[in-house]
Amino acid sequence: MRKCNSRGLAFDHDTNGHIDNFACFARPGVVLLAWSDDESDPQYAISREAQDILSKEVDAKGRPLQIIKLPCPPPLHRTQEEWDTLDDSGKQHRQAGERLAASYANFYICNGGIIMPAFGLPDADSAAQQVLEAAFPDRKVVAVQTREIVLGGGNVHCITQQQPLLP
Repeated sequence: MRKCNSRGLAFDHDTNGHIDNFACFARPGVVLLAWSDDESDPQYAISREAQDILSKEVDAKGRPLQIIKLPCPPPLHRTQEEWDTLDDSGKQHRQAGERLAASYANFYICNGGIIMPAFGLPDADSAAQQVLEAAFPDRKVVAVQTREIVLGGGNVHCITQQQPLLP
């Protein structure tokens, strides 16, 4: 098994720890941060370190940042069946049983909406959707099953180039 990276989303090797899988601005001064309350999960310490750093920062107007904890799904792992579907080039940097870099922070902001990743985990998906609905009260949050995307690395935000209409 590959080790988890020390910054960003734990085990995010495919995107090399890109920020879009870990934290993002919901609006000026408000940051959504991928979060784990499981002390045994490497993400626990990573998220707390990021919270500590962000809590000492300010926005462009000098105001402290507001940090919203966006829960991570429980650890998801690549199954042997999923690994067996890969060709040789896809297997080169992946293993059966490895932890996937699944995060709800890797969502897409579009005109009037949010397209959020979901993983077929009703409780976890619903909890994350509620956080996003509260963070974006003027947008409709739609959950889309994205395990197939995360299997290849990244998620909704990674596969889009959004340009929402500005008010």
